[in-house]
Amino acid sequence: YIPLMNNSLEVITLTKNTLREAVSHNKYWGNSYEAPFSKNKARWLLENNRAEDDDVLAILGYENHTIVAFVALVPDWIENKAGDVKKIFWSQRWWASDTYKDTILPTYVKSISLKECNNQVVIKFLGDNTKAYYEKQPFTKFSERNRYIIIFSLNYDILVYKKKSLKKIAPLLKLFDASSRKVISIINTLKAKKRTQNLDIEYINSVDKDTWDYIEKHCAHDVIPKTQDYINWQICNNQYHVVKDKASKPYYNCLLGSISNKIYNMNFLVKKENDIIGFISGFVSGKRFTVRYFFANDDNFDYCVDALITNFIKERCTLLQTENSMLGQRIKSKYLTVYTDAKQLFSLIHNDVRTDVANAIINDQDGNFL
Repeated sequence: YIPLMNNSLEVITLTKNTLREAVSHNKYWGNSYEAPFSKNKARWLLENNRAEDDDVLAILGYENHTIVAFVALVPDWIENKAGDVKKIFWSQRWWASDTYKDTILPTYVKSISLKECNNQVVIKFLGDNTKAYYEKQPFTKFSERNRYIIIFSLNYDILVYKKKSLKKIAPLLKLFDASSRKVISIINTLKAKKRTQNLDIEYINSVDKDTWDYIEKHCAHDVIPKTQDYINWQICNNQYHVVKDKASKPYYNCLLGSISNKIYNMNFLVKKENDIIGFISGFVSGKRFTVRYFFANDDNFDYCVDALITNFIKERCTLLQTENSMLGQRIKSKYLTVYTDAKQLFSLIHNDVRTDVANAIINDQDGNFL
């Protein structure tokens, strides 16, 4: 570790090797250092076959063993139009505690993360809190797109977050939230049923050879190259710690949310007359459904949209997120919703990553790890 500012502050560079040792010795999940992520997530990160033993996975800042700063790095590959593949590191998660957010510590740990991976960094999207920093750094914008957040109920949590004074009428808002969700779900279920009654849905935990043969055609031109093993690693549910009862609740706290009573990847095939016409995978966390994979031919696109909404309702979700513009627009036009937020996003790539991504698009299935 590196002493910084005072004797109680330290910065740790976490490589794949040192993470493996930490898991073995329970370093971050015992009674000493506060955990940056769950032990399940740590084991899952070690299964990333695009990460080598010396690759840096995180920079951790601690004060008296309490985490006060964090930068995540996820090794991956990027491919240009010429077919040249380069090693890159996704760096989306960057956090500092309120105590240190106005000090040099956040930029210090960020600069260490860049140095440790030789600036080979890609940012999936730019958050409002980090714009000022990145505008001064040697990064190039690419992959402009829209992110759709579609809400299917009055959503008590969002209303209170936007206007805290509404907490005074919380019971009434919760009643309206539940009632609106029920009514909208009934209407949308009837809409979807017309097109899904002749479809078969096959839920899967992993991608087999037949499924991969279908998927491969749809991601052949992805800027982030896919393999069967890579997708199986992405959608693996072992990365989450599901709390089913008091006995299954971990005795430690962690910074990143991968511990919950409702957290998992939902993966399914859409079949018509025994033929695969769609592959859909989404991350379910509470009432939120984040689309990760939505593959369908144009002729079967609407069938797969209806299959997605059917399962979205089945999982009792009320908020759907996607960066697939065609999908977002289709859901908005076909189904009853309360509110849609379409926000323009762009990705960033460090200028030291020597590859041409001028017309590349980062999709839902790219860069979603922590």
